[in-house]
Amino acid sequence: MGFTNFSPLGVVIAAFAAFLFGFSWHRLFEKPWMTATGYSSKPALKPGPLVIVFIAYIVIAGMLAGLTAHIGNVGVYETFVTGILVWAGFVLATMVVDHSFEARSRRLTYINAGHWFGVFLIMSVVIGLLGG
Repeated sequence: MGFTNFSPLGVVIAAFAAFLFGFSWHRLFEKPWMTATGYSSKPALKPGPLVIVFIAYIVIAGMLAGLTAHIGNVGVYETFVTGILVWAGFVLATMVVDHSFEARSRRLTYINAGHWFGVFLIMSVVIGLLGG
């Protein structure tokens, strides 16, 4: 066990793949997402926030790889299970609480939950394939 049995390159590739997925996901659900968040027009696409998102994805992928490595083997199955558990237990649960307190629409919760589910699936598979 430890934090050395995963691939740092796998973390970066996982973050990049998840970034592309997230960008595509939000383009696919752009209109319903804008309606659910209350935007009346398309928000400007600026490089600054995209850089912050990519850095956050690197942190998330690194934590997923590190958590899986700390538990044991960094393989596709192990990382996949860890990713699903982290998504359901931390990301989804936190998001549902926030959206409930903020009185956000269920549609926004579904769109965002789908995005994060996809992100964790992609990261899990990439890290699992390139880890160890």
